[in-house]
Amino acid sequence: MTTSLRERPMPTTVQTAVPPPYLLALRDTASVALGIASFGLTLGVTISVLGFGTLPGLVGAVAVYSGSGQLTAITLVHQGAALLGVVVSAAVVNSRLLLYGASMSPRFHGQPAWFRWLAPHFVIDQTYLLSSARPDLDPRTFRRYWGWLGAFVLVVWSSSIAAGMISGPALPAMPHLGFVGTAMFLGMLAPRLTNRPAVAAAVAGGLVAAVVGVVRPELGIVGGAVAGVMAGMAAQR
Repeated sequence: MTTSLRERPMPTTVQTAVPPPYLLALRDTASVALGIASFGLTLGVTISVLGFGTLPGLVGAVAVYSGSGQLTAITLVHQGAALLGVVVSAAVVNSRLLLYGASMSPRFHGQPAWFRWLAPHFVIDQTYLLSSARPDLDPRTFRRYWGWLGAFVLVVWSSSIAAGMISGPALPAMPHLGFVGTAMFLGMLAPRLTNRPAVAAAVAGGLVAAVVGVVRPELGIVGGAVAGVMAGMAAQR
């Protein structure tokens, strides 16, 4: 009896092989590529319709790395806003990225200095959500994964904007294409209107932005953002 127990083989555990970081990043990028491409394609058409050159559009895709920020910038520039107003407005629109960065600070802590300086450039909605779904990556693997993820998303984003700018001039003359930018803002806003503070913020922000924009176009978005935050806080209270 004792001999048979000793000779019985011990159960072995099967370890699942972890894919390399670039493959993880490629899979995650593929899961959001359709949404990124559709947004980028529409933004590219908007850039073409508003009369911006190909080079500024492509440079903006890489330098800004944010659809809402780039859309805000090109819209205000088209309206003749001052450079300071354009920068401030784009920063206000992208202020949510500060919350993303604060949430990801533990994963950036302890990384090399060059990574802490360069990696935040790739913090957007998609990369934040995708990386948050992989909390088990060790610091070195996360560093490689984040680099590949940012690069893959950038390729999809910039190529879709380029496709939109190329196809824009080929489209027939349609006056309503001038409202593509507004439609994109409304499309991003609608899914967030899920409670009373959000609705109050959207209504107040939209009205104030429209009124202020008539007098000072460069301050429309800033004024609307401030009014929206105040209205949302008041409704929540």
